[in-house]
Amino acid sequence: MRQSKETKRKRVWPRVLISLVVIIIVASLIALYYLFNFAFSRDGFSTQLGQGVNTEWYDTNPSQTWTQKTKSGLTLKAHYFAAAQPTNKTILVVHGYGGSARRMSTYLRMFHNEGYNVLAPDNQAFGESQGRYVGYGWQDRTALAGWMHQINQYNPHGEIGMYGISMGASAVLFTLPKAPANVKFAIADCGYASIQGELEYELQHLFHLPTFPIIPMERMYSRILAGYDFADANTSQTLKHNQIPLFIIHGDQDHLVPTRFAYENYRNNGGKQKQLWIVKGAGHAQSKQVDPELYQEKTAEFAKRWFDQ
Repeated sequence: MRQSKETKRKRVWPRVLISLVVIIIVASLIALYYLFNFAFSRDGFSTQLGQGVNTEWYDTNPSQTWTQKTKSGLTLKAHYFAAAQPTNKTILVVHGYGGSARRMSTYLRMFHNEGYNVLAPDNQAFGESQGRYVGYGWQDRTALAGWMHQINQYNPHGEIGMYGISMGASAVLFTLPKAPANVKFAIADCGYASIQGELEYELQHLFHLPTFPIIPMERMYSRILAGYDFADANTSQTLKHNQIPLFIIHGDQDHLVPTRFAYENYRNNGGKQKQLWIVKGAGHAQSKQVDPELYQEKTAEFAKRWFDQ
């Protein structure tokens, strides 16, 4: 009888252990699913950002609404602000994480005041555009190329400049290989060099969480739910053969997208026509606020130089 009980105990313990392992795995998958949605979902962390931004210029100036369809059937929207005086020069202005075309109002005004047309898209899952999951710039490449194609249809003999901030800066850097021949320059303010590198930084330094097994699991969810592998997004590849003049801006006090990414993007760029400006005392996406006059002067100078080539 004693041996029978001991035998039963020996049979039960492996089942208990297996059950515990299964419970831990399932609980981990659920927790990581919620973490993925927090970072990637339209209704996640991005909704907590960009509050209180001045949108007066956007709200009070007339614009045209442009649209395009993604391969998955989503409708994306952008707003086109024609220059006060007719010009063939247009700047594509790309917002950051938690932003929208409307929240780029101050940057739209800046370029519009320089005499340019501006086109401001809402990236997938932001603003007026459809979509459940954020593309972090990588999933937005095709759409940005599509907006530039529409600019060329609207103004067949025009020239294009690209500007992006934060995630929008990375979107610009990721899109350069797809840029049409009439893109004269790109300006990238505080963009990351890779999505994975940025997520790893945030996990370790902002949330104090390990990158393993979180990053591999988030990659899995990204491929299954969002339709792309964020590990593919890296400026070491997209800038390797770039010959479009590039101006990289970054604050030296950026603790969300660390300043090291500016140097990495600068090194990754294969072209000789590149410029780097590290803004002292500026936090994330704060370079313009730290010195608005110098910011406008430098960006306007860069745009004029390459539009006039």
